[in-house]
Amino acid sequence: MSYGKCIPDLKINGEPAPYPVLNERAIRATAGLMFMVGLSTFWYVFLTKDFTVVWWVVSIFWLEFFLKTVFQPSWSLFGILGRFLVRKQRPEYVGAIQKRFAWGLGLLMASAMIVVISFGIRGIAPFIICLTCLLFMWLESACGICVGSKIYGFMLRKGWLKSAEFRPACPGGACSIKKQN
Repeated sequence: MSYGKCIPDLKINGEPAPYPVLNERAIRATAGLMFMVGLSTFWYVFLTKDFTVVWWVVSIFWLEFFLKTVFQPSWSLFGILGRFLVRKQRPEYVGAIQKRFAWGLGLLMASAMIVVISFGIRGIAPFIICLTCLLFMWLESACGICVGSKIYGFMLRKGWLKSAEFRPACPGGACSIKKQN
């Protein structure tokens, strides 16, 4: 089973796209929904010092990132709503591989927060993890900048990750890498 969806004869920015793709509009809508939930939770906890809601939200976010990373974005809870919100818009396709990498980073942050919450750790560490995750979701939803995709592109350029046969398209060319001859 491949990750993403291969669309026969798809072209992105005039270039053939024979690799699996995802709908960037749905991804951004989903990131916006998650950002709203995350920011609301952050402010609720900050103002009330009631940390009980954090366990639920972090658990839901962990499940969201797990489903997106291990299975498909179509399995994700927020993703279903995000796709529904943009269902009447023309899809904007991007490569699936870098989005999977980005959601893997989200899963890593959510996993770190599960550990933090389980051990009752308070202070700067959970604060920084939460703000970083919120910043990444805001950049994705509001600016169309996927930090995880940029990190993926950087790691490819440095040779830290194996290069794919095809260089997948990123929104606005933000993380695309020119194939070297």
